[in-house]
Amino acid sequence: MTSNSSSSKNVFLDIDPTIVEKNLRFTADPSEDEFSKMFQQPEQYPSKLVKPFPGFCIKTREVGSDSKFFVNICHTDAIPPPKDITEKELANILESDDIADYRVPMSIGDVRTETDKKGEEARVSDVAIHPDFFQKIERSVLFKNFFITIVFEGLKDKHGIITHDDKIILKNRKAFGTLQVHRIQQREINEKMKNVSGASIIEDSTKRKPLIETISSGEIPCRSPEYKLFRRRVQPNCLIGEFKFPDVISTKELTLDVGEDRIVIESTSKHYLLDIFVPLVIRQSSCTSIFNKSTKILTVTMPLVGG
Repeated sequence: MTSNSSSSKNVFLDIDPTIVEKNLRFTADPSEDEFSKMFQQPEQYPSKLVKPFPGFCIKTREVGSDSKFFVNICHTDAIPPPKDITEKELANILESDDIADYRVPMSIGDVRTETDKKGEEARVSDVAIHPDFFQKIERSVLFKNFFITIVFEGLKDKHGIITHDDKIILKNRKAFGTLQVHRIQQREINEKMKNVSGASIIEDSTKRKPLIETISSGEIPCRSPEYKLFRRRVQPNCLIGEFKFPDVISTKELTLDVGEDRIVIESTSKHYLLDIFVPLVIRQSSCTSIFNKSTKILTVTMPLVGG
């Protein structure tokens, strides 16, 4: 299942409850096909949203399709820095057969599609690190080459992205497309490999290569809102989602992110987090949302691809 939640349309509309249709409620309706039980919801973890700053952009091509692939290297202090070591220490680590206790915290974003100046589509992902480590790789060729190597290892493990060896750092471009918001979560790192939204955990069974470390945060644990997902039989090519936030006052407290097969809604002020995958393909550019201030229900209308 491919998620592309970062390429989303995030549009809210606050409305007067008197003009809301009665069928936009948490009620059973024989004209609706209920889908909520089919959706996959990950466990909830402490989380926060961060918008990284641009750094530099790497251009390469994917093996097989030979399509262009861009990686935006960006930075945010919401991600912890790795251990501060010297070039000599890094060289010793890379040459050593012993266990290397050197991990680089980074946030690997989802893969999305952007359009270049010629109107051609290319795939892109953002990788965020701490500003101090970003400065180090800017100053050191050894650290930069090492970092680029593990970035593409992470992209391969998380998204299955395999690229050619030729990689070009663009001189006059800090980022390709628009940098996306990263949702940083705290998770255990005792598994060999586990994907998380905005981060990748990789354990090297040989213990010979430096590792990519998961990102942690000290946020208050989030709660999941009550929600309902359905398709109306008179309009089967459109997925409807109703999400209830009893203590949310306005849409300024909500962040909605709709991907091809994923829905993410978060309220950092009220500590809500819903992250679900759907067994359908959503037409992201056509999604709309309405928040009813009276019922506290966010209704998201999501047309489906092929409909």
